[in-house]
Amino acid sequence: MNDRKAEIEAVLGQFWEEMAIELGEDPRDTSGLLGAPLDSLTAVEALLQLDTLLGRSIPAEVVIRRGGYESKEQFVELLTCQVLDYITEHPHD
Repeated sequence: MNDRKAEIEAVLGQFWEEMAIELGEDPRDTSGLLGAPLDSLTAVEALLQLDTLLGRSIPAEVVIRRGGYESKEQFVELLTCQVLDYITEHPHD
């Protein structure tokens, strides 16, 4: 399972790099009020890549965090755990 974990983390890390919105460090920047750097709807798109990698469909409503993700680390860690938990609990879906 560790090889799958590394593969999932790599896919999600690359997805974050391509899709996340840079919010900058300027305290006067109010763009952060618009939402998370990676919203939950965009995060669903990452599942298309994971479905291909894993050879199965992972339901977004089970693994995607509502409200989005605040950091790359949060996105990769939480979604990897959710996906691995799902495939462990549903080995033949």
